[in-house]
Amino acid sequence: MFMSSVVMVVLLAAPAQPAAAAPLKWKVSGTDVAFEMTAEDLRALRGGKEVFGLKSREKGFLSNFEVEEGQDPTGWEAFQSFKVLSVVGPWVSYEESNSGFTGGAHPYASTSYVLKDVSKEQGSFSLMKVFPEKDVLKALKADTFVRKHISDQKAFDAAKTVEAMLETLDEGEDCVGFRYGLDAVERGVAFHHIEGNKVAVRIAFGYASEACRGNFFVVGILLPIPASLKPALDRAAKRTEGFLMKDAKAVKAPTVAFSWEPPEPKEKE
Repeated sequence: MFMSSVVMVVLLAAPAQPAAAAPLKWKVSGTDVAFEMTAEDLRALRGGKEVFGLKSREKGFLSNFEVEEGQDPTGWEAFQSFKVLSVVGPWVSYEESNSGFTGGAHPYASTSYVLKDVSKEQGSFSLMKVFPEKDVLKALKADTFVRKHISDQKAFDAAKTVEAMLETLDEGEDCVGFRYGLDAVERGVAFHHIEGNKVAVRIAFGYASEACRGNFFVVGILLPIPASLKPALDRAAKRTEGFLMKDAKAVKAPTVAFSWEPPEPKEKE
């Protein structure tokens, strides 16, 4: 009887929950930046203080929404997500998506790539400060998807800067926002993989008009690796400090999502 009771207790006991995986931690060589990554978040710390994080953005996201007196919020909703793509040195690349409806003529939707240098102020990174602009221009001019959208071949061939080249492209039937794409080339990028002495870079262009809202278009180019960038890329490729986009799934890079709906109306007494 005693043994039967023991067996019954074991069968009725709740199954043990697996322990949460320990954060993956690494320090960026030559800097005071340290990263902590779990399947739910990516944080960058300097002196123990968070300088970059994903889950910590929820409060700011929710603060954007307020239903004013007299408004009818029926059908309103909002969503935001961040998907980590690559981490090279202090550079974090992620895909940011925003969508919803909070009044007005139509819903909103956008998706973009963002690259942040967590060791510096916002906006400090530019792809064309890390790679020679002539190399970026040459790679973009050679891309099949880009060439499909040439509207002025003579001006395209003559363009000496990325900005001038983008102005020669047409949005096409797929509604690519090339003409507004200089910021995308500079900061809307992620590092995908290494091929020999080149790195594959992904650039995400947005849409050209509101009729195409929510669309985005990823162009892949190969760029010669500058000597100054090679050590950080090599460490990311080996996953000792960060990782490249091709390995994001393998390292369980996080996706963080937030949502908002208006509060239920109070019942009149």
